[in-house]
Amino acid sequence: MARRLVVLGNTLTALAVCRDAHKRGFDAVLVDRSWGIAFNTRSAALVLLDAACPDGIACERICQLAQPGPAYLIATGDAWVRFVMAHRQRLDASFTRVLHAGNEALSICLNKSRFARWCRDNEVPAPRAWFPNDEPRPAELDLPLFLRPADTMHDRPRGGIPKAAEVSSEDALAQLLSRYAEADIEPLVTESLLGQHVVQYSVAVARNGQDSLSFVAIKARPAAEACSVGTYVELSPNAEIEASAVAALTKLDYFGIAEVEVLYSPRTGRHALIEINARPWLQYALAAASGHDFLAVLTGEARHEVPRKTRVAWLNWQDDLYVTWSRSVGMVRHRELGLRAYLASLLRARVYAVFDWRDLQPWWRRLLRLSGIRERQVRMRTAK
Repeated sequence: MARRLVVLGNTLTALAVCRDAHKRGFDAVLVDRSWGIAFNTRSAALVLLDAACPDGIACERICQLAQPGPAYLIATGDAWVRFVMAHRQRLDASFTRVLHAGNEALSICLNKSRFARWCRDNEVPAPRAWFPNDEPRPAELDLPLFLRPADTMHDRPRGGIPKAAEVSSEDALAQLLSRYAEADIEPLVTESLLGQHVVQYSVAVARNGQDSLSFVAIKARPAAEACSVGTYVELSPNAEIEASAVAALTKLDYFGIAEVEVLYSPRTGRHALIEINARPWLQYALAAASGHDFLAVLTGEARHEVPRKTRVAWLNWQDDLYVTWSRSVGMVRHRELGLRAYLASLLRARVYAVFDWRDLQPWWRRLLRLSGIRERQVRMRTAK
């Protein structure tokens, strides 16, 4: 009987997961409440839920997709991870396995304040933290400081609050904390590591008890100081960084796929864990392209590919063009990145956020949209 993987989400991450599942012999079913780029894929059956239907009804509809088994469930965005947490008992009873950590571990990863406290309590290397709503500012925490919303808010409005911001004066700190209070958003304040040259690592891990598989990549563009999503990410082995990330997940007794974000200072040799994305992440296609069979780890199946650790790079063409050539932040335009190095990086890219020869429809749809050509309505393919 064919295995089924129900994927919650419609983003580029969901697209990568569906493609990987299809390649590995799963019947992938993609589910969301709205149309997104992943819904153009031919690697999965599509289920578009009513945007207004209550969560309870949505849960029942999703549980129906578990029949016949074996069937697995995975969420590819924080909003859907919270949905899984809210309906965990019902989903656990319906699916062969929900491919996520327990709710306690997820709640730590989804709240930056809880994660910072957990790191401090478990001696996990992380930036020194201050929790303004609960305690006075530590005397050793000097400017510049780094502010972020305590709750992960990728899928929710932030009321004008930036995803992350560095402040270098007491007035700027007071003003930003006031904006947090007005928006009723809990702030997390940490030491800033951006004043020195840092390397931004991404450690990808699939963990199932004693069985785990991992690799390390560098988020080469944009620079860490941009506090933004990676547009060019390349495998780059680092045993110390990898071991530190895996050790943190072991202490958390983590099950599932995770991306651990780490900042490393070549000058001091210090590294710090910034956050754990407790789900597949944007550059998930790197795992499949380098032979890391994460789904096999989670489902307890044998793995046949030999993972590669180098010379695999992921590129998001559209966003990377902005990062490298825009007038405002273009790294090539502002001579932060040499033209020769930029062109060489393009030649190393083998994995793309949208383009895939075996599944051209998402790329074609994006090309039409960017070209200003009106798309024809696409007939839905629903799971049987």
